[in-house]
Amino acid sequence: MARFERKHALFLLGITYIIILVGMYLALNLGPLDPALLRFDGDPMAHGYKIFFFAMVNFPVTYMAFLVLFVASIMYLRTRDWKWDNIASCSAELGIVFCTLLLVNGMIFSNLAWGAYWNWDPRQTTSLVLWFILAAYLSLRSALEDEDLRARLSAVLGIFGFVGVPLTNISATIWRSNHPQLYGKTPFSLDSSGVLAFLLMLFGIMIFYFYLLWLNTKLNQLKRVHQTIKQQAETNQA
Repeated sequence: MARFERKHALFLLGITYIIILVGMYLALNLGPLDPALLRFDGDPMAHGYKIFFFAMVNFPVTYMAFLVLFVASIMYLRTRDWKWDNIASCSAELGIVFCTLLLVNGMIFSNLAWGAYWNWDPRQTTSLVLWFILAAYLSLRSALEDEDLRARLSAVLGIFGFVGVPLTNISATIWRSNHPQLYGKTPFSLDSSGVLAFLLMLFGIMIFYFYLLWLNTKLNQLKRVHQTIKQQAETNQA
């Protein structure tokens, strides 16, 4: 059974890899930006706008990581079942990776489009808040040794921390923001080829997130079983 699952997991990973590569290929081979949107001859945004794809595909995945963290935290408090705490912690670990990728690529895009890596744009700032929420969650888990206490407090933080997701999503509309504009004045949109490339990359990375989530939870389960067996062996020897 385990071998059957492993084969299917590897097959899914291969398909996901191909989908992401195709999306990246399409994105990188898009034509230059509309000349009407360029500020001057040789504007780096002519092709630099393509970093948008590598930044924005991480937004939905980061949101998904928060959603899984939120739901799993609620389920843990209701059931006290360790598997939900396992899912929540694994999702937070993956979420901070994707959120970091979002921030780094977003800073590159910001520098090309608006002249600074960091300009305290509402969307950019609230994305950083998401990163700090996940960092606080993981720091809390590493600071507590008692398993039950760690799981309960982490679940509470995972639930209340979810408020950062809707705040980030609406930040560009309730506060003055460059998003979704270019240079702070010109609307920025994608043509059909750009949309296809974005959707392929998003679909592939979303599957990749769930694959890593499944893999991490399985590894933690094996570690827990190993620790239980080891403790029982030590008890028997004593």
